Amino acid sequence: MSPTPHSTASNRRQFLRLVGAASAGAVAFSGAAAAAIADGLETDADDLQEALVVFDDADDVDRLAELDLAEGFYGYETLPIGYGLLSGDQLLEVAGWEEVRRVSPNAELDWEHDDARPDTRAREVQAGEGLETPYTGENVHAAVIDTGIDGAHPDLEGNLEANWQWVGNPLDEGGEDDVWVDLGAVNSDDVGHGTHCCGSVGADGSESDGEYRGMAPDVTLTSYSTNASLTLLKATSAYDHLLTLQESGEHEIHLASNSYGAGPGEFDPWDPLNVATWYAYEADVLVSFSAGNDGPENDTLGQRKQAPYVMNVAAAHADQSITDFSSRGDAEGNHDRETAFENVVDLYSGVPEDEIDGPFGLHRPSVAAKGASVMSTLNPAHPLQAYAVDDEVYYGLLSGTSMACPVAVGCAALALDAYLEHHGEVPDPIDVISTLEATADAAATDGLEEPSGTAEYAPTNAGAGYVDALAAAQRTEDGDLASFEEVTLADE
Repeated sequence: MSPTPHSTASNRRQFLRLVGAASAGAVAFSGAAAAAIADGLETDADDLQEALVVFDDADDVDRLAELDLAEGFYGYETLPIGYGLLSGDQLLEVAGWEEVRRVSPNAELDWEHDDARPDTRAREVQAGEGLETPYTGENVHAAVIDTGIDGAHPDLEGNLEANWQWVGNPLDEGGEDDVWVDLGAVNSDDVGHGTHCCGSVGADGSESDGEYRGMAPDVTLTSYSTNASLTLLKATSAYDHLLTLQESGEHEIHLASNSYGAGPGEFDPWDPLNVATWYAYEADVLVSFSAGNDGPENDTLGQRKQAPYVMNVAAAHADQSITDFSSRGDAEGNHDRETAFENVVDLYSGVPEDEIDGPFGLHRPSVAAKGASVMSTLNPAHPLQAYAVDDEVYYGLLSGTSMACPVAVGCAALALDAYLEHHGEVPDPIDVISTLEATADAAATDGLEEPSGTAEYAPTNAGAGYVDALAAAQRTEDGDLASFEEVTLADE
């Protein structure tokens, strides 16, 4: 069965035609630079400050050598980003270079847990109900950028391909060569957050006789452990490492799960992490973020969740009503993914920002998934075992949009598995996101008499509705990827 043509107006292949790139690794931003120094850096200070510098092209990063920095600098291999310790005068100098787009502080990021399977219909997909064959994620490889993974956990060890951990200081002599080390089948997670998220994506349920299987129990897993403390440097470096291996053919990752953030803000296309996730999109990686835990007020989405080329997941209770803690979009902001996506494509292909009439950010979640009291994998000694009382040794209950994100990523893995099994090529991530949105259940809470949270779905709290793995897999199995125009938001 051949894929059904669809009408996604601007996708990866169109972007590559626009910039004339031969591959994702060859992509370079073009047009006049519009450098700015992001909040958090002090240009009138003599003290050295950690800074990430976004350039037009990865080849430009070596220009940091001109500063003769006392500690040197860390140049990424694939992303057009460099890291170093700069004084206020050096920050101003770098911001004045024509090839520089943004200078950002190495900000701290926060894990978004709050101090599934039946709901999403993943169980039916795993059983093959209403499908030509069962799907369990066997053809799919997912990366989880988090606190790490218990690589020896009975539910995870069989699916784990790589267990990368951030070590050392990249500014130490030779340190840039040892930033990421594969620890193999050991526990790289001192907290439990990452192990829990990995389990929601792809635990095989062996320690619970299948009761606590993840959404895609045969998915291949790669973990990037940033340890308990996550910074912008570590998150972007994880993407650089992932993409470097992707380009060299050492792995083929289809999905990346990110359950962290830094509070509300307006989307900045030149933010280092947004640049990193765009490069991942260009490499056919579907990037997903947790919506954040700053609800229930509107306009509380973090700026990196507003990128129109990523999936952003809100958190729901077991009855599919939206939790109070789940961050909301802007009721007055842009809810049209196609418009924002095309504007970002234009910007990244060289159209001056002042010539683009319209928004760059998407001010709503993509879909909702269970994020309250999610049971998933934990090591018996993980500190998060104490978060909620249960009788399980190898599992634990956690809540937060951190938990909703990997549930949705697992559902995406099932949809991708169905597509890859029948059509043999990796679809554009934006088309998979549109398909998950177009098949989401916008009426999941209709008739709910005593909801645990907000039962009235709106674009700001639930996006297109509650994720439906079975409906998405039915479409991808047929090669019927959804277009932007097919997406109907929750209150429409």
